[in-house]
Amino acid sequence: MGIVYLEMGQYDKVLQVAKSLKVYEPRYSNIGLKHITTRLIQVEQYEKALQIAKLISIDGIKYIFEDVSFLSQDTTSIASQSILMSEVALKYAQAGQKAQAEQILVQALQKAKASDEIAEIALKYVQIGQKAQAEQILVQALQKANTTDEMAEIALKYAQVGQKAKALQVLAQASQNAQYPRVIAKVAVKYAQVGQQAKGEQLLAQALQSIKKEKDGGAKNFELPDIAISYAELRQCNQAIETANSIKGFPSEAFFKDANITHDGLIMGYTSDVFAEIAEKCAAAGRYEQAFQAIQKIKFSDNKSEALRVVAVEYAKKSQYKQAFQVLKENLESDYNKALLSSEPDYIKALLLLNSESNKALALPKIVEQATQVEPPAKAEQVLSQALEVAKTIKSRDDKVKVITAIAIGYAQLQQKDKSEQLLAQALQIAENIHQ
Repeated sequence: MGIVYLEMGQYDKVLQVAKSLKVYEPRYSNIGLKHITTRLIQVEQYEKALQIAKLISIDGIKYIFEDVSFLSQDTTSIASQSILMSEVALKYAQAGQKAQAEQILVQALQKAKASDEIAEIALKYVQIGQKAQAEQILVQALQKANTTDEMAEIALKYAQVGQKAKALQVLAQASQNAQYPRVIAKVAVKYAQVGQQAKGEQLLAQALQSIKKEKDGGAKNFELPDIAISYAELRQCNQAIETANSIKGFPSEAFFKDANITHDGLIMGYTSDVFAEIAEKCAAAGRYEQAFQAIQKIKFSDNKSEALRVVAVEYAKKSQYKQAFQVLKENLESDYNKALLSSEPDYIKALLLLNSESNKALALPKIVEQATQVEPPAKAEQVLSQALEVAKTIKSRDDKVKVITAIAIGYAQLQQKDKSEQLLAQALQIAENIHQ
């Protein structure tokens, strides 16, 4: 509801909603507060954004679904309090208020706990023209790094601030420290990300050969998923699928025996599924054929629908909207319509339908945002119209509010104020009636 008020320009009400989240929904408040802060930054309400960012708990529980923002194209993570504050600082700097920006960055750095947060803030110092300060902060981040993974991530940040030699030095140290093939694989990915693709492929091949020699089947199955996913990150999707196919014994027969099985043989629920991650990364690389090959091998129902949602968004990023909507309408909806007509228990049908709608609600705003940002107005309007048609099929009122609000934002960006206000009023009416 806070987002709806935000889009209507009622920023004081947004702040009231944010504060009420801390009181009435303390366990889940971080998720909503981060969404609101992100959007306030986008609409240049920096003072309000900073106020709400400071409400975010530093030590709050991070939920599995917190890594997806329906207001951002970034599918990796929703930023921490310190990162959001640094984003606000950057906007102040861009508006010419450099002293205020520096003050906020100091506060953000004080709140940063993890090495990756500190390194991310260092990038902001570069962006406001303080490269020397950024380099000092990266030294702090490296000193705070406790794992090889963290070292590799900081190496990437060094490359991003223009210190490629230092980045390679840190990566070399990280690869020497890596004791397990799965960790070597993650370092290999960072080599590729700093432009050393050949070195990354070499390290990844070494990791795979090393684990192939492992005689302990349990240890091998523990290491192989990360290696397979790393191949997908290096755009070697066929090798990724082949590596994943070599994983044995998961899920176990006992797991299948005790699990709820859907109409099409998938296990109900959400757990680690290497093929789901491969599908998502191959889709991001534009390797859709391999992405769908991986999706066919996914064992868990929730993972399959999430992977399809990611594929839809990736199609949209490449302006292939017809395919994006086809994935949402045909793949997601047909699966769950079949479920509803099956002999599944009612509670399983309900879970399947809920999951289908949730994934549509996460995909549609991203598709809308992509269209309004990069497409000509006429084409963007067509995408918004299609998105609105899909939104009408969503029965969950919470999800419908999110999607309609996102579409309203899109129409506002296309300078269609009347249509935007009409949709916002509709979203507000639904939101106000949710708990009645």
